[in-house]
Amino acid sequence: MSRPRRWRRRGRRGISEIIGAILLIALTLVAGVLLWTFHIRTPPSPPSVLIAIKTGGSNPVWGDPTDCQPTGQWTYPLTAAELAGPSPGLWGDEWNNECYPPAASGNFSALNTSQIQIVAHSPTNILLTDINLTFVCNNATNKGGRTVLISGSLASMTWYPGSTTQPAADAPYLGYCGNFDAGGYGGGSYGTLYNRLGMFIPLDQNHTVLTNGDTFLLYIHNGGWPIDFQCVDQALYGCYTNGGLPSLDSDDYHGAPPWCFTTPGACTIYLTYTGNPTTLLAAIPVYSMAPPTV
Repeated sequence: MSRPRRWRRRGRRGISEIIGAILLIALTLVAGVLLWTFHIRTPPSPPSVLIAIKTGGSNPVWGDPTDCQPTGQWTYPLTAAELAGPSPGLWGDEWNNECYPPAASGNFSALNTSQIQIVAHSPTNILLTDINLTFVCNNATNKGGRTVLISGSLASMTWYPGSTTQPAADAPYLGYCGNFDAGGYGGGSYGTLYNRLGMFIPLDQNHTVLTNGDTFLLYIHNGGWPIDFQCVDQALYGCYTNGGLPSLDSDDYHGAPPWCFTTPGACTIYLTYTGNPTTLLAAIPVYSMAPPTV
């Protein structure tokens, strides 16, 4: 009778071993789930950008077709032959083809410029939509306070002379710089598109990320005005022609106010990364971007 009892005890021991193995496997699975659930994510590293300031340049005012004349030889006031043909005439037809956006092959008036050029950056895939450029005027006039002349992403301030058909949908417009607002029948600089002040010109218009060599071009109002050719042909807009002669442009203002380059601390350009984490990439005193004195 004792043998059956010993057989039964061995059977119970075998079942216990099986149950123990199952519990061990279950504990292992739970531990694996917990390890995955509590995975620690480290915060992203802030981006960095190295820039170079270049002064003493000169560039056409591509943003304003009124400051452009067609290529070739023209006589002002325009001769009957140059005005001949259906409205707007020979000169006007060429002006439309070479000066009116998206065309940029005509002879645009030039202004002094300074440039902010990207030399190096990290990481390599920083989106142009994630970099904001803000031009701030700091208590620069008797109006006092802090005013913003322009603020927008580099993507929204991108211009491709000769190929861009229209500004970006979110392209910014100029505000005030202190109480400065150049006069003129066009209402001065306030409320005009950003490209009266400057523009972002990437190396490759098909790229949406920052590339070394990309440049923001800043126009400098150096005491003169671009030459306005808009009204040398009255058939273009039916405007006063000044006797058919080109005149200084008084309908809008091009470039940063001159005192930004003569008063330290008056104006600052901020480049900010608006992604995660938000990072101030550069604070550029406009005073340091003045062209060299002759």
